[in-house]
Amino acid sequence: MPDPLPAGPFSRRGFLGLTLLAVPVVLASCAAPDAAPSATSPAEPSAPSPTETPAPTGSARPEVVRSYGPNGTHWPAHTPWIGDTATAVVEVPCDWAAIGAALAAVTPAQAAAGLRISVAPGTLTGEGTSSGSTPMLTELGSADWAQNVLVAPRDGRGTVTITGSARLLDVYGVTFARIDADDLLLTNCSRTAWAQAKMTTGLRMTSSYGATTHECGAYEIVMADAKADISDPLGYAAGEGCIIIDCVWEGCYSAPVFRPSGASDHVDTLQMYGKGWYRGLTVRDTTVFGSLNCALQIGGSPEDDPNRGTPFLTVDHSILTSQQTAIEVRYPRPENADTPELAQAINGIGEPGQLYANDSYIFGSMYRSSWAQVENTKVSSEGVEEKNPVANGAWDYDPEMASWGGKQFDELTPLPTDEYLASIWA
Repeated sequence: MPDPLPAGPFSRRGFLGLTLLAVPVVLASCAAPDAAPSATSPAEPSAPSPTETPAPTGSARPEVVRSYGPNGTHWPAHTPWIGDTATAVVEVPCDWAAIGAALAAVTPAQAAAGLRISVAPGTLTGEGTSSGSTPMLTELGSADWAQNVLVAPRDGRGTVTITGSARLLDVYGVTFARIDADDLLLTNCSRTAWAQAKMTTGLRMTSSYGATTHECGAYEIVMADAKADISDPLGYAAGEGCIIIDCVWEGCYSAPVFRPSGASDHVDTLQMYGKGWYRGLTVRDTTVFGSLNCALQIGGSPEDDPNRGTPFLTVDHSILTSQQTAIEVRYPRPENADTPELAQAINGIGEPGQLYANDSYIFGSMYRSSWAQVENTKVSSEGVEEKNPVANGAWDYDPEMASWGGKQFDELTPLPTDEYLASIWA
């Protein structure tokens, strides 16, 4: 049994091939709250350099505690800890232009030594997350920096937020932390991460314009509230001729999305998709409650994938459920939403022989798929041995999982209320 606290296969939603756009950097302003402290940097800083002012809090980087969802300890290893007082700090006003200027001024030596861009209180506004939307930040940073640069609120989580949908394009080696948002699209953002934040609509990692995108990360990203919608909240996608590989969702949590009555859309919670080549996704220490179709849509791998034969998907110490399970244990179906017909946790075939699972729980069925290795992973679906064969190891079929209720789920994966998140991200 996994230790709760140890130290039609393809989506019908097509991914349009994208062509390179000459997109200028349009730097949007933000509205600061009435009581916001005045910024310590000019409104339009020119090449700010780090000061020796310590970060406002001081605490040691915590050891990662394995969990099924956020607990405050999951953080990108290549990023200075948010409470590290040894990190140099650049203070900027709450403005995309100021954040962009500060990132543009970073040198490799400054990044290697540890640098935090500290954002004064306020609200940032997005301009959309379609392929043609103006990116709020673009062509900044470096995936070759020894450490990521940290961008975080000066006065703690809740003092800087993003409203509307916001897109980042070609931003490398930057970790944005404790900045809550409505909806985010990270395009071609190799080795960029978003950490310890709550999303209203969702977060997607994509690769477009012929790019190879790698090592993008989501750490303790939470979509806590169920809703009726037609859009997948979480995405991992590659456009035609593009690659996305070796990315992680760690310590995350997502409630289900219910399809509104009368709609015909196919809805997944976390979907891998696209006309390009996507693989190398790790879902670790994460809970994903299923939307109408499933919790995790893994699509498939075309024969011409240049990375074919390498790990496609790893489910590591995580919980995946069907929407039927979600309804039974935590999220009652809204009156204006469709009833799920499939009790499915995973859909898609991925690449046969390149799927891995360990120390996890899967509540619901899986589409026919062949797995390379499975260890210590409990499943509720009978017949999984035949339908989802394993080369090394075996599934642990547990019929009692079908009768689990809210109490068992509360013990494994606490509901991430605002109070809980405030306590772990203080």
